[in-house]
Amino acid sequence: MKRKMMIDTITFRPSLLSTIKFFLFFTCLLSLLLYFWSTLGSWVYLALAVIPLLGIIAFGKPLIFLQQVVIGEDKTITIRYWFGKGHTEKILTALYEIAVKDDEIRSYRFNIQGNLFQVSPCVYERGEELETILKPFLKEKQISVKPAHFG
Repeated sequence: MKRKMMIDTITFRPSLLSTIKFFLFFTCLLSLLLYFWSTLGSWVYLALAVIPLLGIIAFGKPLIFLQQVVIGEDKTITIRYWFGKGHTEKILTALYEIAVKDDEIRSYRFNIQGNLFQVSPCVYERGEELETILKPFLKEKQISVKPAHFG
């Protein structure tokens, strides 16, 4: 089974359902506060509008910079955004660090052609499959381990 996974090219896309829900929530909240500000004229609503604006920025970034991970049949990783061919390198060459929290790997960090990327399997659809593909490369190379500082 593992051998078959490395024969085909596999594309992993981020799971965006919760991101889209929060983005729409903050967009509606911002619209509501701006409506109250324009009709009631109170500057308090405009000041409160900063909070959903920060939420829109935070949850809009993954939608704008949609990072896809493609694992090639020749053990390469390609990280690309909406358009373009992306950045490609051999997994063993590009993998330089992992982030660990509670003895669990939270993310893999790659240096591809001088560009630094972080891939967190929990963010992607079929993230368990992505992790089973990347984990064997840790045994083949001495990888730096850093503690993860995110939730």
